[in-house]
Amino acid sequence: MKILHIAAGNRWTGAAAPAFAEVVALREAGIDAHYAYVGGYKLQAKLARYEFAHPIIAKAQNPISFLQTAKVLHRLVAGHGFDILHAHLTYDHWLARFVARGRGLGIARTFHSRRTLRNEPLTRSLLTHTAAVFVINEELRDARILRDREVIATPPPLDTEQFSPEGPGVRAKYGIAEDAPIVAIIGKLSKDRGFEAALETFSRVRREIAAAKLLLIGQGEHRPVLEALARSLGIDDAVIWAGYHEADLAEHYRSAKVLLFTAAGSDEGHRAVIEAMGSGVAPATYPIEGMRAILGDLSPRHMADSSMPEALASVVVHLLQADQDRLRDEVNRRAQLFDYEKSANRLINAYSTVL
Repeated sequence: MKILHIAAGNRWTGAAAPAFAEVVALREAGIDAHYAYVGGYKLQAKLARYEFAHPIIAKAQNPISFLQTAKVLHRLVAGHGFDILHAHLTYDHWLARFVARGRGLGIARTFHSRRTLRNEPLTRSLLTHTAAVFVINEELRDARILRDREVIATPPPLDTEQFSPEGPGVRAKYGIAEDAPIVAIIGKLSKDRGFEAALETFSRVRREIAAAKLLLIGQGEHRPVLEALARSLGIDDAVIWAGYHEADLAEHYRSAKVLLFTAAGSDEGHRAVIEAMGSGVAPATYPIEGMRAILGDLSPRHMADSSMPEALASVVVHLLQADQDRLRDEVNRRAQLFDYEKSANRLINAYSTVL
């Protein structure tokens, strides 16, 4: 079984990270899996050491660059003898269909967000030629265009070696006392990404737990607006603007006791929640689509009953006052459902049906 995953993303956020993690999970399970992505960006430097990662998708997305990329993909497919092309974005899906023509290759597609599940002729045409359909979160199964299809939910795989409760933290780096309760939030600092709700939630938490700190992991153009909001809420002295982190992200997670999650990102698999749980950090979330499938029986304790800061603040305070050792073990145990082995098995079973 030889699989080529195609993800036309140019950065680690969005579909790129979970797609690459699936490739790694498959390779650890003994499958010859490869990854095709857009070259010429920082992502290429990050993935350069992996011989199975191919930066062959052109930066531009127009008819000429499409044909150029398809030509290179043809050579890669012919050289490696792939059985299945697994697309992650709509552009990838068209590439896979174009390259697979006349070759007898199976096509798979993961839908990473509801907005890509458009019930219109072009998407229906793509699905007609698609043998295996996956969704990044369980609740996307109910999309109208998928109602007559067998759909497999494949949440973002968890790298349990990187994201584990054991290891160093970053409290000393930011001058935070060891006994200070830290609440974290992560994401690109953009408008409509839930950061205002997170700051308002934290301001309510701090009324109950004055020593609490907010570790904000991420960067973006919306930071000045958020800094002004933190000042107006009177919490600016308790907010640590940590910036963007990848290599030491687990260390940042481990330093927190709770991860706030108030809005889905561009990829709706909620990877941050899974990674935080793998690091032993308790999530406190709004009732976001797909979250109940991730949390399972932990949902009543970790999910607010409404998308309101006061409801989420109540969840956070409860979690901060709970037995931390027990809480860490509970969330870490839940996270193991998303480890590489289980993720690979879900994919392999689906691929076997196609082949």
